[in-house]
Amino acid sequence: MNEPTRLHRLFILFPLVGSVKSLIPIAALVSIKFLNGKSLRDIPWYWLSAAIVILVSLLLLYGYLKWKRFVYTLEEDKILIRRGVLFREELSIYTGRIHSMNMEQPLLQRILGLTQVRIETPGKTEGGGILPAITNSEGERLQRWLREQTRTRQTQREVHQAHESPDPSDQSIPVQTEGPSVQPPETRENYESVQPSNHNMGYGSDLLEDSDSGVVGRKNTSDTITAEEERSTLLQLSSGRLLIAALSSPNLSLALAFVGGILSFADDLLPDQMYQSLFQSAGKLLPGSWISIAAVALIVSWLLSAVLYTIKYAGFTVERIGKQISVSCGLLERKRLLFSPERVLAITVKEGVFRRWFGYAEVKVHVLTSESEKHFMLHPLLKTGDIPALLNRVTPQFSAQAITASPPPRAKWMYLRWKLAFAVVVSAACIWYFDRLGLLSLLLLPLSLAWGLLSHRDSGLNVTDKQLTIRSRFIAMSTRYIRRPQIIAMEVSGTRRQRRRGLLSLQVKMIFSEINESLSGMDQREIEAVRAWFQKKKGENSASAERSVPASPTEHL
Repeated sequence: MNEPTRLHRLFILFPLVGSVKSLIPIAALVSIKFLNGKSLRDIPWYWLSAAIVILVSLLLLYGYLKWKRFVYTLEEDKILIRRGVLFREELSIYTGRIHSMNMEQPLLQRILGLTQVRIETPGKTEGGGILPAITNSEGERLQRWLREQTRTRQTQREVHQAHESPDPSDQSIPVQTEGPSVQPPETRENYESVQPSNHNMGYGSDLLEDSDSGVVGRKNTSDTITAEEERSTLLQLSSGRLLIAALSSPNLSLALAFVGGILSFADDLLPDQMYQSLFQSAGKLLPGSWISIAAVALIVSWLLSAVLYTIKYAGFTVERIGKQISVSCGLLERKRLLFSPERVLAITVKEGVFRRWFGYAEVKVHVLTSESEKHFMLHPLLKTGDIPALLNRVTPQFSAQAITASPPPRAKWMYLRWKLAFAVVVSAACIWYFDRLGLLSLLLLPLSLAWGLLSHRDSGLNVTDKQLTIRSRFIAMSTRYIRRPQIIAMEVSGTRRQRRRGLLSLQVKMIFSEINESLSGMDQREIEAVRAWFQKKKGENSASAERSVPASPTEHL
């Protein structure tokens, strides 16, 4: 058993910094309200200073006790975390349940030169599996310890299986599992990959770079390096490509939040008379002025979303560390997320309105983790023609299959009815409230018609031996690749009218409801084929080879 280890001493400052960060907005609003019509001489500086000193001292004392009582121990088959000031808490996380250890650097840790380690396990850990303040070298040591424990456990399992194997004469012919047997070709993309140094990799001399694609590859070498110790850069997004990705990702919800924040901020800070005067003046603006204001708000929100997108995905890099994939990005808050390709539940390819015109898309992987956000960005801007090669390199069990079955023409009404009904209701309300100006809302009718027709045209599915591909469109077009072992339940539904026309709807349920997928208005024969595919029994060898996470055998049909 190893000796207990404490966090970095700077963890003592965390309660103080967290309290100051949360109190700054409240203090600003209180100060503005308090100073409205008063001078600085009216402030009781003596009592205020004394209160601040006492509060800071108590927070520092609490931080010291919290640091003193927070220890973790690496044992033979688990990591033991003990913490708590008033109430002691002990958390044992066994290595067999750990998916990965993700290293993150929120803003505070990044300023202090520390890192945060998140231990990923199935289900919720309520923040218990987090080491909030350790050095980067300690985080690397923890990840190496986990890889060594995983490698030891796999070796012991192989030895145990070898001892229990029957007579070779009684063994059947092994079943060949699905997936490529050779290393797939590299994606020809304009990446600016950086060759890892010898200090970080330990074998920098065996790397080469393709002069055309800029992708780092590996030369043939006689040195035997175990897969668990290998570390290579798969791709790295250049600054120019990141800027294009940011500008081609407009965020309408951010625009609405931006406008709402400005109105709320003005309501809290501006005097009541000034706020009412501005509100009344806004009501007298001409329609052209409102259109100009809306255009300016959209442009500002678009630029703001581009800036936030760039900050979030700055330095985007995908690496292979042993048998795991590492995705790191972030300018202010640096994150490095690790996942095993075998634990990927589904893959989503999203083609936005602007990106689809130029043949680009973003690729996300959905992984079984303990976080509320269970999808990782695998590539924020990739040519659609390069998606098959990327999946072969990172998740070879998935393949980019084309859509072979689409909704028939008789199902168009299912894609048009609710969209047109919504447009009619909104237009009627706008005409009733704004009178002549509301006639502009009639433009929603042709837009809704085009929206429904595009949704009908772009929807569809495809079924292969072990994979279901579903494509749908809301605003952007989304294609989701799902492996059969990851499907928990499948529901087939249809009203009497739909069944008379030979139309059915399909809903695929996964472990997490966030990645459930549905498809409406498909031909009954196509849905029956999918149902038969899902009910098909898998052989014992095939099931053991394909199983990455436990799935419930219950089927709802």
